[in-house]
Amino acid sequence: MTKEYTEQRESNAVNGSQDNPFDALVKRLDLMIRARYSLLYIVGAEEEPVEAVIAQVALQVTPARRVLFWDIVRGWEDNGSGKGSVMAALDRIGKTAVEEYTIFVLRDLHPILRAPYTDKNAPVVRELRNLTRELKRSKKTIVLTSHTLELPEELKEDVTVIDFPLPNIQEINHLISHIVEKPEQLQVSGLAKEQLVKACQGSSRAR
Repeated sequence: MTKEYTEQRESNAVNGSQDNPFDALVKRLDLMIRARYSLLYIVGAEEEPVEAVIAQVALQVTPARRVLFWDIVRGWEDNGSGKGSVMAALDRIGKTAVEEYTIFVLRDLHPILRAPYTDKNAPVVRELRNLTRELKRSKKTIVLTSHTLELPEELKEDVTVIDFPLPNIQEINHLISHIVEKPEQLQVSGLAKEQLVKACQGSSRAR
């Protein structure tokens, strides 16, 4: 997935392009956030397209929602805080003003959620439950992203899980047209192009 492709996705969302295969997913996530679904879990093999969709969702209101990304190694992308500590990351979410339209994206919590009863991980699960309840009265949303689904019993009633799709025929056509530097040099059309598209089904966007 290239930076240019991600930017094209965001541009399509702004301009209402009809060839954006994520339109339905963007609308679905936007409705969930408007309805105060406070904890979402997006399962997808590829991180960049998932985050590109979240960026599109942020643009569905005016002013746009703020999107903040966190991971265990680099912390929050905007200021580097919360490195190495999920609890510190969750603390920031709790302390952010309730009236701020903010989507907090937490990457790769699955190792913690896979082992929720250790002394280190149990507080994370408890605080996620606390925040899930509190955020329903705010304009804040937590989005967990991972390539795999791991949910302890304690969170199953609080989390809404979304499976991020692999590219369909529409998107594969879009990829062929927009990613290849000079698509005319492929000299593929008709039945040959149809076979190429079908051969790509089931592959990730990176492939």
